[in-house]
Amino acid sequence: MRRRSVLASLGACAGLAGCRTAGTSDPTDTPTETPPPCGSPGTRRVELAGAGPLPADADLSATVTAERTRSTAEAPARFAVALTNDGPDRAIDATDDDRCHLLNRGVGRSEPRGLWLYRADDAPTDRAGECWTRDLPPRDSVGFDGYGCGRSPFDSGETLATTYEVWDDDTADGYLRPGTYRFDASVALWNGPDDESDPAVVDWWFALSVADTDE
Repeated sequence: MRRRSVLASLGACAGLAGCRTAGTSDPTDTPTETPPPCGSPGTRRVELAGAGPLPADADLSATVTAERTRSTAEAPARFAVALTNDGPDRAIDATDDDRCHLLNRGVGRSEPRGLWLYRADDAPTDRAGECWTRDLPPRDSVGFDGYGCGRSPFDSGETLATTYEVWDDDTADGYLRPGTYRFDASVALWNGPDDESDPAVVDWWFALSVADTDE
């Protein structure tokens, strides 16, 4: 039920995949009491802090690659997440589109609260000032559309990749607070697009660190 993993260069990469849960309203740990601060966002450095291995028999390779490590008023930090099929032709419940990408819906939110990874092609348009956070009233939960993601072909040797922008989680206090943030997710795999049996579910995680910088 599990497949073999190959993690590429931990200096710039780490192991991953995605999850397709139904729509939910997910409460935060503590509601924000004030709108997101945006007077002077400052510069942050965001780097890969670690990753968990995929199962030994998963026949999957995964990477998290830093495309931009500095978050400034001009541009956010960016990371590319990629999953490669090292096994036979299969099917997966993910694709690179606005609904079923590897870190869709609530999977893009970190634990602890503080970061949110948005697919770069679908990043929010309601940016608050010069901060990479959404300009929304204080809230303590986020709702997601209740759709499912079907089986998509995942051919042998194929790589599924998505680029993400690193944004502040507007439901958490502070702005891009220094610390280490973990992302937990999973993907479902079938023997092929027409396989009606229960899928094999592969879990994974990786972590990003945030630090203040004067560079």
